[in-house]
Amino acid sequence: MKNIEVFSIATARICAAALEQHPVVARFNAEESARHLPGLDPNNREAMAAAVLACGATFEWLLDEGYLRSGACVKESLNGVAFVHVALRYRLTEKGLAVLGTHANTAEESKTIGERLVAAVKLGGAERIKESVKLMIGAGAGTSTRPALPAYG
Repeated sequence: MKNIEVFSIATARICAAALEQHPVVARFNAEESARHLPGLDPNNREAMAAAVLACGATFEWLLDEGYLRSGACVKESLNGVAFVHVALRYRLTEKGLAVLGTHANTAEESKTIGERLVAAVKLGGAERIKESVKLMIGAGAGTSTRPALPAYG
């Protein structure tokens, strides 16, 4: 699985959990996040390690970009690369909540980006998740157009 695909799925799951629990804190564990990736064999140590690294890096990126705030963050190293393994407590920032509360730029769209994200996580499907994450990142960047994420596959 490509890192950009892991990024989309992990972003959707992390933000959907934070939104559904807001303002109560959510919990993150990179290994647990990796176990929810479709098609990943948890017994394949190499694939699992790569997925854990990508999930942790996704969480760290969401922190760095201001979507999330975490009170306790543990950084570990995998093959010399630092990554976030466990953030015991996290929640959406004002920016994260505002972005997820906005509507898509289409006139017929009645759901907020956050509602779309939560539905995408519950229903599954890489394209649905990818589209919702594109909307979220585009809104967070303050652009009127969605950023181009590379295609999967």
